[in-house]
Amino acid sequence: MKNKILLAAIATLVLASTVSQAQTVPPKRELRGVWISTHLSLDWPNRTQTPAQQRAALVGILDHNAATGMNAAFLQVRSQSDALYPSELEPWSYYLTNNQGSAPAPSWDPLQFAIEESRKRGLEFHAWINPYRAVANTATESNPVQYAANHISRTHPEWMLTVGTVKILNPGLAAVREHVTKVILDIVNRYDVDGIHFDDYFYPAGTINDDAAYAADPRGFPATTAVRADWRRDNINLLIAGVNERIRSVKPWVKFGVSPSGIYRSSTDPAVGSPTSAGASQHFLGNFADTRTWLREGWVDYLAPQVYWYIGQNGSDYKLLVPWWNENSFGRHMYIGIADYKMATSGWTDPKQVANQIALNRAQGNIAGQIHFRHAFLAANPLGYRDDLRQNVYQRPALIPAMPWKSSVAPLAPANLAASQGDNAVVLSWAAAVEARDELEKVRQFAVYRSPERITDVDASQDLLGVTHGTANAFADTKAEPGKYYYYTVTALNRLSQESAGSNVVSNDFEAPTVRTRDVSLTLANGTASLQPADIDGGSSDNWGIESLGVSQGSFSCTDIGARKVVLSAVDKAGLTASGEASVTVLGRVPQPSIAVSRLEATPTGAAGDAIVLGYGAQSVTLTASDAVAGTSFAWTPAAGLSANGAVATFTPTAAGTYTFTAQAMSGNACPAVASVTVLVTDARCGDGKVAVCHKPKQGSNGSICVAPSVVQAFIRKGETLGSCG
Repeated sequence: MKNKILLAAIATLVLASTVSQAQTVPPKRELRGVWISTHLSLDWPNRTQTPAQQRAALVGILDHNAATGMNAAFLQVRSQSDALYPSELEPWSYYLTNNQGSAPAPSWDPLQFAIEESRKRGLEFHAWINPYRAVANTATESNPVQYAANHISRTHPEWMLTVGTVKILNPGLAAVREHVTKVILDIVNRYDVDGIHFDDYFYPAGTINDDAAYAADPRGFPATTAVRADWRRDNINLLIAGVNERIRSVKPWVKFGVSPSGIYRSSTDPAVGSPTSAGASQHFLGNFADTRTWLREGWVDYLAPQVYWYIGQNGSDYKLLVPWWNENSFGRHMYIGIADYKMATSGWTDPKQVANQIALNRAQGNIAGQIHFRHAFLAANPLGYRDDLRQNVYQRPALIPAMPWKSSVAPLAPANLAASQGDNAVVLSWAAAVEARDELEKVRQFAVYRSPERITDVDASQDLLGVTHGTANAFADTKAEPGKYYYYTVTALNRLSQESAGSNVVSNDFEAPTVRTRDVSLTLANGTASLQPADIDGGSSDNWGIESLGVSQGSFSCTDIGARKVVLSAVDKAGLTASGEASVTVLGRVPQPSIAVSRLEATPTGAAGDAIVLGYGAQSVTLTASDAVAGTSFAWTPAAGLSANGAVATFTPTAAGTYTFTAQAMSGNACPAVASVTVLVTDARCGDGKVAVCHKPKQGSNGSICVAPSVVQAFIRKGETLGSCG
């Protein structure tokens, strides 16, 4: 009891906090199905109409469902061991031709037609089958119009199990299981259905006399009342598991699901059942359907329990049942069957009842959508609830939830997406889907996304604009507001709704930006100057907005001094580009340095004015760097014998040689330039204070003589040179 109270409190809080949010932010993926019942012609067809009239009526139903925002159709094609399609196994339905076993005239195939028309409207198609019902009312069984001579009740009366006024195919017979499976495989093999769908008719409620079937095939189940129930559940399990296995072996992409009644078991222990009245109908006990086992074993791809109670209903409360089912999905899809047929009846007077139930579904992590029972009530629109679905709850499209356990293969992304302006619409087109042999690589639909912000992924449900009906590689956005601009991308979907990556992104902005420039001057500092796009932007503009500006050159150095042409490029939000030229004048100066050489002592040496003779005359020179413009700084390259102070350096050599000195000049803008000078040093030292003179008339062994300093000038006047004669 404590668990039940706690679950009720949590569910109430969840409902209160999520209803408004779920209505405004629908999930990107959600099954939105409608049951179209053919039994008793509840929704379709009118058995007295012509085939053309019946086709028109079915098209109207599918149009109505698509307009409501649905994405899946569940059409009943076998309601009582009959067929709404040509079959060699079972007779034509009485509800189609008004005479069971009689083919429609002129001939047509309602199932094939329904599949094709559903695809045209982007609706996934599930063939709805009643697996066991043979005779809905034994009072009419003798009527040959309703039950033909080749109906199973007449050809195999030994297969019949009568419970009250209903006859079903006895689930305890292996021949029955094989027959039902054969019927299903006939549909799967011959028709391109998306799914096979069982309803809730298993063992009907009432007294069941299946002793003979049990005695013939007990399969090890002891003959007790409790174990007989387990045997019956196992009978159903064998059919469910076998159908699943056979479908997968033939077409592994075809989905298989069941829609049982809404209560599995009632229990205060959530591990056993839901917090519902003990007196409620429970399909585990009453119909011998162990749906939790089917889910846990992976025998079904989805379950769609018929939770046909209103929120807050005593004993069977929608807001308690749905969270319980949410916790018992076992990794498979859980869709909730909704009782549209009860709208405007007792307890169902709130026009928002169905909308609030969908909001509660959306608040659960494992509820993947809902199926509405049934079309006629959507069409009747009591309390305007269908208008609310169309205008609010299902206003935005939704993708069918993917089933990764069946396949995770995704198709290739669409290519070459382009946009153009049409009549009151933005027209999108892209390359046609690439042909694929693998059924799971084939493209079934395309999803179109639109956003006022650049699209980086396709996970946001509010960006999903539409889903194409089939593989048409074009889409017209008729909802684009005048004067507003959007980004678009497209993805491809396969038949299991696995989604590709997005295509390239385009927009409905077709007008390039206008670029205006202005001329500027830049002054170098520390040898460089930088230019930002805004510096030369003279008021560029765009109808949507400029996303970025760029310049062809943004960095300048001393080599750029003078006038330069720079291109300003603009990219708008649509990716359109334009450019314009501006003149950029770079201000600065590169020095033109020179170096003067002078001796510190004026004694003539007979050598050049910038040369030094060691041992006689000036033994040092002064190097003076200069530039035509004041403010230039200088730095000397270090060298032996050189001492520098700013622009002036002194060179005092210690050995003969040719010495080159470099000074780097730096302007006020930090633009560099270099000047170099060479100083020749001759060694005329003989020792004892004498000076070597190259005196050719009296050559010694080395061609030179050593003389006293006092007579050096005499030799110089004669043209003799100081130093050795080498």
